[in-house]
Amino acid sequence: MCRVRDQIEASRVSVDTDVTIGANSFIRGEEVVLEKGVRVGDNVEIVCDKLELGTGCAIGSNSVILCPRIVCENGCSTGHSLEVALNEYFRLGPRSQIGNRVNIMGQGFKSGEFLWVESEVVIGGGGARGPHSYLTIGDRTSIFGRSYINLAEEVRIGSNTALSYNVVLLTHGAWQPALLGYPTKFGPIYVGHHVVIYLNSVVLPGVTIGDYSTVGAASLVLNDVPDHCLAVGNPARIRKGPDSYPPSLDDSETDSLIRAILADYLTTLASKGVRIIHDFLAGENCVTVEFENQQETICYIPVGGQSPLHAKADITLSFGTVSAQCSGKCDFDLANEVVAGEPGRIAEDLRDYLRHRAIRIFTDKPFQSLPLANLRRLSLRMRGEQQ
Repeated sequence: MCRVRDQIEASRVSVDTDVTIGANSFIRGEEVVLEKGVRVGDNVEIVCDKLELGTGCAIGSNSVILCPRIVCENGCSTGHSLEVALNEYFRLGPRSQIGNRVNIMGQGFKSGEFLWVESEVVIGGGGARGPHSYLTIGDRTSIFGRSYINLAEEVRIGSNTALSYNVVLLTHGAWQPALLGYPTKFGPIYVGHHVVIYLNSVVLPGVTIGDYSTVGAASLVLNDVPDHCLAVGNPARIRKGPDSYPPSLDDSETDSLIRAILADYLTTLASKGVRIIHDFLAGENCVTVEFENQQETICYIPVGGQSPLHAKADITLSFGTVSAQCSGKCDFDLANEVVAGEPGRIAEDLRDYLRHRAIRIFTDKPFQSLPLANLRRLSLRMRGEQQ
């Protein structure tokens, strides 16, 4: 504890148990609050007025954070070589993750829970020292690698939204001399809830993209995209919507989709060392698998039905909540994207697989699939460990 406090220069310091600060790292500010289990890597410098790192937060090595007010709520983590220079505030909602070599500059940055930012994302850029350079992001939103969000003007991104790889949001367009007649444009960008902007797309200043809309890959978005629309092309044009986009599924279509997802999941298990003991998915809606000498039964409960083997279920999946007599040790409600009970290793692997199939079920644990068996075996050999 003394060593941790030696690396903090502040008038008011509160340090909980199991806190570590790496070599050559320093925190300088007026008030510093480090809750239980905080980890700060090597060669980190944080300069602020007030710093609050919640329980289990981690700041990666070789990072520099300059900001008056820094708040990372419980379970947040940042990768190595993070660079932050914000004039007002930097706030991460619970269980948010930022990857390696991310650069953030502007007036303020705020996210909801479960933000996921991959590596080599740049937020700020030209004009990001202006008075409107704020980025606000909702819950459960992802920004994939090498994306660029320009903050010459404000950017707001909703919840359950994704920017795919190499997506660019530009809030200003100005370079050639305006006094020679070249056009300039400045304007905020607003991206709604449940939106995806696919890879290599560019959104220009002043554009609003409505809720539940999709921007196709390699699109140049010059104009607003209304709610419930598909926009594609250069320049992007509305191809579907706003009526019946996305199309709604009836119970039969929902049932077929869930069965197809489960059937495909079973094909992924052998390479992870999981053995299928009994496959009754097509008939009795149940599958029994074995992993590390322990068997688990996965039961699917169709809409309006129940599994005849519910009493033996370790994991149940349903489109909506189920009665107590149908439930297993761990219950996935696919409609509401929630899980009840305590997921074990198979259930966590299934949860991660569902994420890849666009059914994201968030818990207080990071997504974690079972390792591929041969890679796990060779990794143990590389470390000189016995399997």
